[in-house]
Amino acid sequence: MKKVLLMLLSLSFAVHADSEMANVQPLDVQALDVQALDVQALDWQVLAPIINEQDVRLPDVTESQKRLLASVIQLQDSAKALDKENAVKARQRLIDDGVDVDVVLDARARYMALAQRRAESLNTEVNGKRVSVSGFVVPTKFNGVKATEFLLLPYAGACIHMPPPAANQIVKLSYPPGFEVENVQFPVTVRGTINADKQTELVQLVDGKMNVTMGYAMDALTIEKYYADAIPSPAAQDHQAHAH
Repeated sequence: MKKVLLMLLSLSFAVHADSEMANVQPLDVQALDVQALDVQALDWQVLAPIINEQDVRLPDVTESQKRLLASVIQLQDSAKALDKENAVKARQRLIDDGVDVDVVLDARARYMALAQRRAESLNTEVNGKRVSVSGFVVPTKFNGVKATEFLLLPYAGACIHMPPPAANQIVKLSYPPGFEVENVQFPVTVRGTINADKQTELVQLVDGKMNVTMGYAMDALTIEKYYADAIPSPAAQDHQAHAH
């Protein structure tokens, strides 16, 4: 399983994939004949089809110039006279440094638009298929102590102070019987029917609400622990160490 992290900042976007897990040992499974479900294993990469578009190269600027560009972006459309004045000053300082502000801002807009298209590209060939996919669940709706709706993610540790994964790496998971999430750092394996279904919702996470764009929806038939002893994978531990 691949670990994918989307970082969309003012002038940068990065996607990193590098997680793998093995030795699935089912635990806490609903009373279903799993072998009779006729499911196929699904890799997270399959959910992120490649967009064959030429990369947009961002002009080279220094850190101080990035801050000035951020000021221009944040202030130039403000209704306040002081903000507009500061935006003009920041723009002039960039011009004095030899930076063509309009060229840089145009490249930034095209760069971020391409990044968004790549993040939201969906694989409709998975529609209606029964699949098995392993990942980490972040509960978003509860019935008592059990969660009935989740975000299914390829890595652990998604929270309000981090950018979420790409939309095509988030599955909105529904499981009416409910599943008690002992720890969001422990991976699970989910079996059910998946469909490409991009939607943006304000979801409640453990540390606040956040607008999240989800590329897929899945009705789960079973949710089971990935490891019988519920020990996080090395990849999950590595992500957690870097995330917090």
